[in-house]
Amino acid sequence: MLYKHQCIKCKIQYDTDDPDPYYCEGCHKSVKQIAEEVDKKLAMKPKKEVKSDLKIFDELAQTRGVKGFVNYKDLGISL
Repeated sequence: MLYKHQCIKCKIQYDTDDPDPYYCEGCHKSVKQIAEEVDKKLAMKPKKEVKSDLKIFDELAQTRGVKGFVNYKDLGISL
């Protein structure tokens, strides 16, 4: 069954099997091109490693040579 829709970006009418309106073929190509450019820009940025509090705690414990607890001042906690 064919549905007639208007493109959600440029309002041109198009026919499709999908019951929901979306982009026409021309707009879909331009959106894909923009997405590829954004992906390239984001791929060039260096990725920052995020450490959890548990990982920081374990690393401090290993450097101190202690298996359990570390000093609370080393974790940035002040009383």
